[in-house]
Amino acid sequence: MRTILKELPELVANDVITSDTAQDIESYYASKALPQGSSLLTIFGVIGAVLTGLGIILIFAHNWDTFSRSIKTMLALLPLVVFQGLVAFTIITKKDARWKEPAGVLLFFAVGASIALVAQIYNIPGNLAGYLFTWIVLCLPLVYILRSNALALLHIVFTTWYAGECGLGTTDRPWMYLFFMTAFIPFYIERHKSQPIGGITSFFNLALPASATFALAMFLDDAYRFNVAIYIAFFGMLYSIGLLPAVQRHSARANGFMLVSRLGILAILLAVSFRWYWEIDMGGRSISLYTLPAGIAFLAMGLYLAITKTDALKRADPFLWSVFLFPAIYFVGFLHPMAAAVLSNILVLTLGIMVIRRAAMRFDLPSLNFGLIIVSALIICRFFDTDMSFAIRGLLFVAVGAGFFFANYLLIRKKKNYENIQ
Repeated sequence: MRTILKELPELVANDVITSDTAQDIESYYASKALPQGSSLLTIFGVIGAVLTGLGIILIFAHNWDTFSRSIKTMLALLPLVVFQGLVAFTIITKKDARWKEPAGVLLFFAVGASIALVAQIYNIPGNLAGYLFTWIVLCLPLVYILRSNALALLHIVFTTWYAGECGLGTTDRPWMYLFFMTAFIPFYIERHKSQPIGGITSFFNLALPASATFALAMFLDDAYRFNVAIYIAFFGMLYSIGLLPAVQRHSARANGFMLVSRLGILAILLAVSFRWYWEIDMGGRSISLYTLPAGIAFLAMGLYLAITKTDALKRADPFLWSVFLFPAIYFVGFLHPMAAAVLSNILVLTLGIMVIRRAAMRFDLPSLNFGLIIVSALIICRFFDTDMSFAIRGLLFVAVGAGFFFANYLLIRKKKNYENIQ
């Protein structure tokens, strides 16, 4: 390994590899050089910290009513002081992640517990959204001070919780969600550079789009039909991000942007394949002024990334083309709902066939089965809005099951023959 790393400057100087490739190689070997079992110890340390914090809270809660107000205040602030000292100790002594991660998690929950207890002791009014807001603001700097992956994940989870509480528990839009997630982006980029193929980066690649998908609903209004158009533009943008070279270093299973966007696109296309969707009355539904610009921005960003940063359009990526064709079907729906429903069914069927075809060319069994699932899901959806006898439905299910079996059998056989020729 050391020999390879020593040769990197010479390879870069002679234009054999780029500087970015050299950095990727260094990051790869750096991640492999970590002490064996250190990640597992860190995970168990974090779990232990969470259980310890919850245990302390339960012990206090058991005897809480017997304490005076001054003792209650002291006990409420005691974990905060103790765990702040622990975090300071890990920083001053330059401890590794096995110390910093549990210490940071303990301090994170100590902050939340102290806020809640002090508010209860002195009867400070407020709601859950305000409580979460204060908690997130106070703990956000810890993510960067400790460079903690566990705190970063907790930040995403609690920020998403805050967005849901604002959107569902109040009438406010969770605008501060955008600030909190933007503040997290530098940490995410740094982790992407230092651990481009690490497991924690894969977690972030899934947590970010999943959080954004949930939070987007908190910003939208009750115009369901219009919201679907906004969402498919949003999933198109996520899909284009998942196609970026830096994100595609991960396997298909670890690329959360691709996973979330594919499932989202498929769910929407199956929903709009029903005729009732296009017959929804849009009258009296409220639409905010920022909603339409947001949808256009999502679509424009996805198109920009697809054209300038990837070659997905040239390769006729079926999911990306489905996103960019959907606006045309959407506008047809205002003129002729039945035509839009038929076009939506054709689009889903074409998507499934293209996925199957691409999978067969690449000997990709998971993608082949995913394409078959798309076609099967479309057939099942048609059971609910067409008048077919149970016998015909049963025969269709048998045909779909046989299709799964024979498609997998033929692809495995084709792959073996190709390997034998090679």
